[in-house]
Amino acid sequence: MKKFYRSEIDGLRAIAVLGVIFYHAELLFNGKQLIPGGFLGVDIFFVISGYLITLIIYNEYKEKKNFSYLNFYIRRVKRLVPALLVMIFFSTLLAYFILLPKHYLEYLKSLTSSIFFISNLFFHYSGQAYGENILSAKPLLHTWSLAIEEQFYILYPVILIFILKFFNKNIKAVLIIGIIVSIAFAITVGANHQSFNFYMLPSRSWELLCGAIIAFSSKKIKRENKINEAFFSFIGLLMIIFSFIYFDDVNKHPSYFTILPVFGCCLLLMGQSPSNYINKILSISLLKNLGLISYSLYLWHHPILSFGKISGVTGTNNENLLIKLLLIIVSILLASISYNFIEKIFRKKINISIKKLFLSVTASLLLIIIIPFYSKNYQKNHFPDIAFDLYDRTWFETKQFFKPCFQRKKYFCSFNKNSNNTIFLIGDSVMASIQQELKNSLLSQNFNFIPMTNAGCDFFNVNLVKKKNIFCTNEVYKFRKQKILTKRNATIILHINYNNTNYFGNQKILENFKKDIIQYLDLNYKIILIYPIPQMNTNVSVAISKNLSLGKDKFLKSLNNNKEFININYESYKKNSLNVVNFLDKFNHESLFRIYPEKFFCNTELKNKCIGHNKNKIYFIDRAHLSKEGARLISLDLIKLLQSINQKE
Repeated sequence: MKKFYRSEIDGLRAIAVLGVIFYHAELLFNGKQLIPGGFLGVDIFFVISGYLITLIIYNEYKEKKNFSYLNFYIRRVKRLVPALLVMIFFSTLLAYFILLPKHYLEYLKSLTSSIFFISNLFFHYSGQAYGENILSAKPLLHTWSLAIEEQFYILYPVILIFILKFFNKNIKAVLIIGIIVSIAFAITVGANHQSFNFYMLPSRSWELLCGAIIAFSSKKIKRENKINEAFFSFIGLLMIIFSFIYFDDVNKHPSYFTILPVFGCCLLLMGQSPSNYINKILSISLLKNLGLISYSLYLWHHPILSFGKISGVTGTNNENLLIKLLLIIVSILLASISYNFIEKIFRKKINISIKKLFLSVTASLLLIIIIPFYSKNYQKNHFPDIAFDLYDRTWFETKQFFKPCFQRKKYFCSFNKNSNNTIFLIGDSVMASIQQELKNSLLSQNFNFIPMTNAGCDFFNVNLVKKKNIFCTNEVYKFRKQKILTKRNATIILHINYNNTNYFGNQKILENFKKDIIQYLDLNYKIILIYPIPQMNTNVSVAISKNLSLGKDKFLKSLNNNKEFININYESYKKNSLNVVNFLDKFNHESLFRIYPEKFFCNTELKNKCIGHNKNKIYFIDRAHLSKEGARLISLDLIKLLQSINQKE
């Protein structure tokens, strides 16, 4: 089989991985993200992978008139798995000592999905939006891209060999059709399903196929026209750099704008002349060596930076630049060790039989999966009870058909559909924080439960809301209304966030909200108004986890003896929520009912205070969103009220 090596491709890999690292490191310049589009480095990797894998498959098939799928997959395993397993092993050791119980359990689930190259599916269906935070508190989030590549490696050789056998003369036409279909799919799906679009192979296939078509096109480039080749290479590099600097919306990715860096990468791959000055730049030793270790560097950088953020080493406000740079250097050193003592050895020096390879990989997988899961109860014992629900965003636990019920615009979840008693839960993420506990209680009482919760999206027409929200569009309001009207005589649970100043500074919004309530009451709907839920001035999970890091025993002693709970002044809360309370108090109807959450949190264990937790349980996971315990208290009150309403009927 023809051997090929292009040093400039390693330089291109270096640019791609540096873009990703600088993006995840959250490096700032003049208060703004230095490389806001660094996440596009992954797309560059996809194009390169499509190009190289196509050459490998095509060269072998052309030379031998056959292709060994078994040898191909063995090479992929030796190329990807050993370095991945080593990174996961050491990351798990750090996770055991650093992560809180909830995060450690989530980490173990992501570990399993990463090992079997389905982490893109796991993170999508667990509700983890990639762009939610630039650097995730999930150390293995970056393995989503490895999952896509491995899924591509499994399917693509079979498809490509089929095309080579039966459509050899039209192979580029077939690939172009595949590219067009994939781009169209990404653009269509991305409009309403950003997470699915970001994480799934069908939306990413066109990037890999763009690399593939270059593999079949590059031979026809007129290499004697070095000026044109250098010019197009320069334009390609400029496209990538421009994308890294000016593209910043990961939620709209992949889409139209992704074509720019992908096409730029294609132009660079087409320029193969060693005398091409852009290729000379990409082939300098520093870039080439970084490119050689780029796979290991990609593996190591995210958990290193993520654990740095979780542990507080890098701070919470993008400070500590030197520490971030030090962590990047550590990542490079670990990547260099991984490349020289794991990647190179397994790829080039170890000739192992299929049976031994299978047994060794299987044994390693079992050890890495079983031992950490066995350790979760021991890890939990390092923390007091109050730490168990910290950071637990329960609204992503409510799922139907594997997808969270939160953030749905049209196809809302519906539990226990056969019941004649339907309950709609309407509101933003604060209401979403009670939906899992409420669902469990409602199903035990034989209610049909339909949650309609979106971030920043309350009940009324969002066209009147000033603040833009990608999740809260006019479509959400329209589809909510359509669904509600299919269930006559249902009960609607509503809540207004008193801290959202958009609502009560706009008379049109209030009138619209009032009309909505009156309309549904006139149609024989029952409405339960949840009055303002207190909101803390401090993130409860962050504050408690910081106190625990300073000393578990000292912290618990202060809780038991001094009741130093995170709290706000009760009178201040009543003053801040007065506009909402007065507005809701104006409604008077026999089918309208009220829930007052303040009775659970205010004037209870501390006089004239609303508390965020007690000595054993947290009521809020941050400033505003309820924990399991906080949601349970409100859900119990709702169930009692619903039972009372049904008895009257």
